[in-house]
Amino acid sequence: MRKTLERKVKETITSIRQIYPKLKSGYPFIAFSTGKDSLAMAAMIYEAIAPEQLPCLYVHHSLEFPENLDYAKELKERGFAVEVLNPSLEYFEMIERGIGFLTLVDPWCVPMLVGTGLLDWLKRKGARGPREGVMFRGISGSEYSHKLHSGLELYSRLDLPCFNPLLDFSKEEIIEIIKERYGLHLNPIYQHMDRTYCICCYTSDKRRQAYSEKHYPEVCKRYYKDIEWKLFDSGLIDQSNLAPEYKTKQEKLQRHGFIYWRRHKAQDIIGAIKYRLSTDVLVYHIRESDWIATKHLKPLDGK
Repeated sequence: MRKTLERKVKETITSIRQIYPKLKSGYPFIAFSTGKDSLAMAAMIYEAIAPEQLPCLYVHHSLEFPENLDYAKELKERGFAVEVLNPSLEYFEMIERGIGFLTLVDPWCVPMLVGTGLLDWLKRKGARGPREGVMFRGISGSEYSHKLHSGLELYSRLDLPCFNPLLDFSKEEIIEIIKERYGLHLNPIYQHMDRTYCICCYTSDKRRQAYSEKHYPEVCKRYYKDIEWKLFDSGLIDQSNLAPEYKTKQEKLQRHGFIYWRRHKAQDIIGAIKYRLSTDVLVYHIRESDWIATKHLKPLDGK
């Protein structure tokens, strides 16, 4: 491995060794996507704190590639403390409850799918809230700049403290570290696409779309059918001020243009949010009483 890269890795490992003792009183973990960045980060963290091992938490949901599970199992056999988690609700379950389709304005997929799995894990470990957890997240400098992220930040959508130790590394350096320093291989899904994101993802290019449509046609069909119903059959597209060329099905569906959509309030129709108290009692915070049949909810102490 190149000397300059070797020095960067050693500096990162030294930094992790200095930080880690201050985190042990909480619930630190590695947010593990089975992608290259989280793999390189996990390997460096394991080298830094050996013989201890932080759990590598991989949240698998209905839009994730099943191949990721095989890769996670392989890494576990190689000594990584991989734990496979599930979200509180799957993607299509949330759609059926009216959360609305994904947009870049409000991309709820990460906090509502991956995030709920992580928060459930923290609760099972005994954390009283997300701020007692510490997430190590693999974000390399090739994907996000220092303008968007810092070494230590609060992931506001989960209210979760987060370390980003790979911001100074490029994509090429990450791959070199994985292969040459640690002798690991990448997730085989990279043979078919450049990123390990979901089957139906707004980052999709032609390679990902072709692979997804060939291997998971039913998932794609259900996913795009739902978007088509919400945009076109509902008449919502006709209410927009977009130019005609941006109202076509080809633009909104095949090119994933729907993710730039700004949802109307009527599409955010989750009427109540469920909470579980420390006494294990379920309560519901009602957001919009007009959107739910309150007659089916029994009042507790008049509320």
